[in-house]
Amino acid sequence: MIDSASVFDLTENTLKEIKKVVEEKNIKRLFFEAHWIYRNRLDEIRDFFGIPITFKTGIETFDNDFRENVLKKGANFKDYREVKKYFDSPCVMVGIKGQTREMIDRDMEIIKNFSHATVNIFMNNSTDIKRDEDLVKWFVEKYRYLEDDPRIDILFEITDFGVG
Repeated sequence: MIDSASVFDLTENTLKEIKKVVEEKNIKRLFFEAHWIYRNRLDEIRDFFGIPITFKTGIETFDNDFRENVLKKGANFKDYREVKKYFDSPCVMVGIKGQTREMIDRDMEIIKNFSHATVNIFMNNSTDIKRDEDLVKWFVEKYRYLEDDPRIDILFEITDFGVG
């Protein structure tokens, strides 16, 4: 089951149904995504399910200026250790106009400090944010090896998790 919304956006009934499936199938670990604003509420979900949960968060980049002033993510932290204090798995985005190779290199170094990470290659959508094809090409050439790292989920296409 995959839902890219924040777990806190799910209804109580949906959470109960997920818990029922977890118990019926004897699932030992769950992955949930939660927005940075919910960082102080993650234990509510851990307590509800009673099994280990890997919490992901879509911070998009560790470059605070780009994340907050360009992407408007509402995740105003200054250091990756602040994220690591709450979340197990950052989700970063690459290939966005305005990003630099240096920003991406730094993000790829930082994600090594986490037990898990997801790297998404940006796809154009209805927002004003646009894809940088040259940056995507550079990234794929330099970082394709990440697809062999079991700690990293790298999404070259939005359907790479089998949904979309």
